[in-house]
Amino acid sequence: MVTLLERVSISTAISWLMKLILFFMLPYEIYVGDYLFALATIVAIIVSLTPAVVERNYRITLPFELDLLITLAIFLHMFFGETLMFYERIALWDVILHLFSTAVISMLAFMIVYTLHYTKKLRLSIPLVGFFTVTFAMFVGSLWEILEYTVDMLFKTAAQKGLGDTMWDLIYDLIAGIIVACLGMAYVRYSKPDERRRVTRPLGELFGVWRER
Repeated sequence: MVTLLERVSISTAISWLMKLILFFMLPYEIYVGDYLFALATIVAIIVSLTPAVVERNYRITLPFELDLLITLAIFLHMFFGETLMFYERIALWDVILHLFSTAVISMLAFMIVYTLHYTKKLRLSIPLVGFFTVTFAMFVGSLWEILEYTVDMLFKTAAQKGLGDTMWDLIYDLIAGIIVACLGMAYVRYSKPDERRRVTRPLGELFGVWRER
């Protein structure tokens, strides 16, 4: 049986490998003159490094699942989706990535709000935590669609394919948010106290609200 330490080591190695590949994509993008994509890659690298920066600067180790899933979502989009052109080659790639990326964002939202609830800084029932998760997923999804539209207008790209494409993206956001909310509520109900503490403590320390229970 794989121990927790082994799971952390494996996920950390995979996460850093993906970060390294993203980093080595930069010179090629600059060489071919794809400066907009190079800028997007830089932003992606910065976001993927956030858990490592938090650990280094604040001595707080975020849940290893969070680091791996954030990096994986970015890597699947930037490397497979854009560089290897999976968006054009695989019909459902956009759908899969939209569901997965929104699920990761929803998971982060659920973890943050539940941490505030767990530390008694926010009084919400667990169903309300789930409802907030779905609402946050839709909020971020809407912002993303606005960003895509803005980029299309400014740089004459074609990120949005029309009204139908936008509406289906928002529907996928809703589906992902609902799934994560249901899984999160089930996790809170059926997981062991030590497991919930492992997840909530790092975020509680990061926000300065953690107290031993």
